[in-house]
Amino acid sequence: EQRNTMPKFMLIAINGPSSGEGNEAAYNKWYNEVHAADLMSVSGAKSVRRFKVEAQNRIDHPYVNVTEIEGESAEAILKELAEKASDFPDTIDRSNSVFILGREITEQS
Repeated sequence: EQRNTMPKFMLIAINGPSSGEGNEAAYNKWYNEVHAADLMSVSGAKSVRRFKVEAQNRIDHPYVNVTEIEGESAEAILKELAEKASDFPDTIDRSNSVFILGREITEQS
């Protein structure tokens, strides 16, 4: 029996707050109360998880955010992310934040 499963993707965002007093609290409040819901509104979104960086190499950001998404294609996911989850406040430092969208290639048995 062959299962017809949707490709699985992982969106990894590495970022943090802009400098300024109170921005870290505002950034975390926005991420938890607004952005996580925006990410979960994307078709096929399965989970949003946030991590505080404990160690890093060549990336100077305090947070890693991981969203699991099942979707037809990276292009479709990126289009929907642009429509539903691209409104960023000044409290997030966008100058050198990083995101990666990867398709899972783990062999499933």
